[in-house]
Parts: sequence; structure tokens; C-alpha cells
Amino acid sequence: MTKKSYLEIKDFPFKNGKELIRELKKNKIVLSPWIEDIFEKKKFTNTKKFLPYKIYKIHLKKDLNVSKQIYLKDVYKKLKANGYNTIKPHYAIYSRLFIKNLKIGSWIRYATPMNSMIDRDGIPHLPKAGFALGKNFLETYWSYPKAVFHPHNIFFVSK
Repeated sequence: MTKKSYLEIKDFPFKNGKELIRELKKNKIVLSPWIEDIFEKKKFTNTKKFLPYKIYKIHLKKDLNVSKQIYLKDVYKKLKANGYNTIKPHYAIYSRLFIKNLKIGSWIRYATPMNSMIDRDGIPHLPKAGFALGKNFLETYWSYPKAVFHPHNIFFVSK
């Protein structure tokens, strides 16, 4: 995915999180326990309503002019001011099946809405995709307003 390109999700074939998790594992995506915890009991409704769904990759420095560390709440304000939106969590998780060729050791966060992915301990998360040790990962990062990000960070967003 280049700066100007996007990933288009045309179909969402899952009724619940268990089906989605099973498909990710079948495709050798290594999941964090938090992803499994958050999605194992989710039911999906009205998912076709938003299709096709486009996901874009943006760089905080290049695309949002971030030059110093920034809080997540401010990243989200900048996204909105630049015509971007957060990603619905189930589309973020599903998109990991199609995101390949990530740079070794890098992480790209998904800008999911605040408090849309809360684990059973009450901790909010946002997903992040990575590649290391020859494996594709889907992990999480804390999603709270004052989580700190840096100009070199990259996010997946929608429009």
C-alpha cells in the first residue's frame, strides 16, 4: 500500500468474532491474547451496510505535519481535520489478512474509535499490525487519550 493507495474491503463474511479469529489463525496471523479476548464474544450485525470500506495508510509527520510527540486524542483531532476517520474495529482486524509486506520490526497502528475495543479487564486497546521473525502479527496498543505517539508513527485510517 503506497501513500495514495488504499485497501478496499468489499465483503465481510463473518457473523461473529470467533469466526474472524479462526480465519486469522488459519492464515497464520499471530494474535495477541487481547485481540482474542476482545473479539471472541463479538457478534457482527449490519457489516454490509458500510461496504465497500477503504483503509488508508498515513504517516503522522508526512501526512499530518506532526513534528513532536503527540497524544492519541490529538492524533484523532488531526485525522478529522484532514478528512480522515477512525476504522471500525472489525474491519481493522479483518484487514490484517490482506496487509502484507510490512517492514521487518515495524508496527502500524489502526486508528479505531476510543473505547471501541475494551478487554475483560476494562482496558481500552487499538490494534497494530507488525511483521517480525518471519511472521505476521496483530497485537494491541493502549487506547487512552494521553497515549503518546511520535512523528515517525504510521496509522491505518478510513475516510
